[in-house]
Amino acid sequence: MTLRFSLIIMMCFCIKTYAQDKKINFQLSLGPTISIPKTSELTNTNVNGSPEIKSSINIGAYILPSVNYPINEKLSLDFGIGFYLDRFSVEDKVAATTNKGNRNISQIQTPINFNFHFSKDKSYQLGIGGFASFLVAAKEKGETIVDNSQFNFIDPNDPIFYENSVVSYDKNIKDNYNSVSFGAFIQIKRSISFSADKKGFILLKINQYFNAIKNNDPDSDLTQYIDFKNEKEPTTVNLGIGLVL
Repeated sequence: MTLRFSLIIMMCFCIKTYAQDKKINFQLSLGPTISIPKTSELTNTNVNGSPEIKSSINIGAYILPSVNYPINEKLSLDFGIGFYLDRFSVEDKVAATTNKGNRNISQIQTPINFNFHFSKDKSYQLGIGGFASFLVAAKEKGETIVDNSQFNFIDPNDPIFYENSVVSYDKNIKDNYNSVSFGAFIQIKRSISFSADKKGFILLKINQYFNAIKNNDPDSDLTQYIDFKNEKEPTTVNLGIGLVL
């Protein structure tokens, strides 16, 4: 983690120096990332119980140093490199077994976008662009719940019978994701003034991944039963506040 932040700080220094030489704006933004809930039905399966993966809202964080290059009065270009931690609460259900946990996906992203300036004072910017994402780590931690009542060979009157069995798990799921993926985003940015000589901005950004999730893992025992490639790609929302340095 220290190495990643050292890399970002070094990039900040390099971009800042370049910005001073070329008279372009150096910006630093940070804030939370919020997952958008989805449900994925895992088709092409011979397992009963309608296998599916549900995701729900969880909150991560990001930090993004970038440069803003003004093309003209109404158009500018942003590009940068930053660290993103996307978090998803997931429920993975296969027959009588349900995994409930949280996924933490750490990555380095390099977004680039065009901004269209509007309003009378040009304080609003509509940005459209894309990004490359380089996976750093992916982990999932939670509980596996087995509904024993679905098994006919278990007698519910047996004194050792429990309707649900719960086991904690903590696993590395980096192999479930591509090491390099891509995405697109749309954002709205509003310029603000913190003081007479210090300017900043607030932003809202919606990211859609295209190929973050791998197809079936050949080492998984479940691939003979379930086609995991139908899991929907992540969508996240970034809320941010930034400084123009």
